[in-house]
Amino acid sequence: MQQLILKEFFLQRKMFLIYLILPIYGAFQNSIEPFQMAYVCFAICLLMISISLSNEEKNSTEKILVSLPFTRKDIVIAKYISTLFFMAFSLIITFVFFVLPVFVLKENINIPWYAAFIAIFFSVLYAVMILPIKYSEDKRTVTMLGLVMLFPIIGLLGFMCNIFTDERFMLMIFRTSDMLLVISILSIGACVSYLASMFIAIVSFKKKEL
Repeated sequence: MQQLILKEFFLQRKMFLIYLILPIYGAFQNSIEPFQMAYVCFAICLLMISISLSNEEKNSTEKILVSLPFTRKDIVIAKYISTLFFMAFSLIITFVFFVLPVFVLKENINIPWYAAFIAIFFSVLYAVMILPIKYSEDKRTVTMLGLVMLFPIIGLLGFMCNIFTDERFMLMIFRTSDMLLVISILSIGACVSYLASMFIAIVSFKKKEL
């Protein structure tokens, strides 16, 4: 299992500098806007997931792994664990290269921490939908559906930032203005969805012919 997870990062070793472009650009801004912070974090995570899927298709990684002493269940679980590491990595990059410079160099900066949660929430949502498709369909279908899902998610990401910014919107949508409660409920929903998605992906991959 550990080897499968390390494989994910090894295949992306040449891309890490590219992941710094967005947060470094954002560090030169005068303020930290919620959508800006959420977009940077989400974009980094999205790139890592997309490049991981692309590398596997290009190198026929699935066929190679199946021929090795790894079960299909282990392969899928490792992918889901790796995706969680991608999300954590995107959070770290966003904080170190985007939030921290602005916080240190500017005075009286309000940091919208909820934007980081929103970014991770929609990263989970994207992974929940795209990974089962990856383990059941061909490359063309994965690419097409991935693009179809991407635009609504970006729109919802901005919409969610507006909701968390305005207490009236929170009351209208969630029937409460308690941000911590809303985040807790959404987090539980995201965790349950992620586990359900992993189970579906395992079942689908066991049936898939390579």
